Amino acid sequence: MSTVSRVINGRADVAVRPETRQRILTAARELQYRPNAIARGLRLATTGTLALLVPSLRNPVNSAIVRGAFDRAWERTFVLVLAEDSGESDAAEEAYERLVEEGRIDGLLIQSARLGNTHLDAFAQGPVPCVFIDRAHPGSGRNVTMRDADAGRTAAEHVLALGHRSIGHLAGPPELDTVSRRRVGFVERVEAVGCTPALVSAPLSESGGYAAMQELLAACAPTAVYVANINQAVGAVAAVRDAGVRVPDELSLLCHDDDPVCEYLDVPLTAIRMPLHELGSTAVDVLLEQVEGGPARDVEVRTAPELVRRGSTGPAPR
Repeated sequence: MSTVSRVINGRADVAVRPETRQRILTAARELQYRPNAIARGLRLATTGTLALLVPSLRNPVNSAIVRGAFDRAWERTFVLVLAEDSGESDAAEEAYERLVEEGRIDGLLIQSARLGNTHLDAFAQGPVPCVFIDRAHPGSGRNVTMRDADAGRTAAEHVLALGHRSIGHLAGPPELDTVSRRRVGFVERVEAVGCTPALVSAPLSESGGYAAMQELLAACAPTAVYVANINQAVGAVAAVRDAGVRVPDELSLLCHDDDPVCEYLDVPLTAIRMPLHELGSTAVDVLLEQVEGGPARDVEVRTAPELVRRGSTGPAPR
């Protein structure tokens, strides 16, 4: 029975002849046998489940992160459950109570962290391992992030190389760590050539992007604008269209986070592509290190941001 159990559960430490292993697996298929997850959990004191707290299920970018986390969790024999935290209610705290305090999960991935959230320290010091993914919680020592500052620099270098000097940035809310790092990288690079970019902060939504782009166009008539995320960019494109501004002849537009929809907008949108799937899979690996007894640590995904150039950016108007 112990040999069968080890083979069925994929244990690497079982010494068994290949033909015996095959007989066991064949018999299991014929009998339609599956290991009992509840019994396994009781024996190992584990649930086999991880949770991911995402900021918005509407944001198409999050789907790539979720897919990366799901794929890696599945490879490592864990399942992944999702909870949404839009920031408009106590959803994060409610999800924490249900998933963590009731003992339903082995580890928690938090993508929805906001600077100043008083609950984050409690999450980090709670009874189950956790990792802050994408949006870091400074000082926690358990963050998995990407090179967002480099993404901002890449965007700045692109528009500067095209000759633009009247430059704007449609930024996200300042309490979000990711968009803050993008803004810092972008502003530093633009200021390095003696320019001062115009900045407008707005919610990461279509309506936020629309209103902020209207404000930006009225304030300084930029010839190039870097937009903080894809949802904002959809609204920004609509505002530019309604203002009668031609892209890219009068205004170059590029956004952070590439998505297939960028190819089919009118005009196709230049974007910064980030390693989102890799971010999700790396976060699961780092979390499972803690689940298995290892220390928490900060990890930055080293894959560089990539500029995907399309028709929305061109030379500065003469």
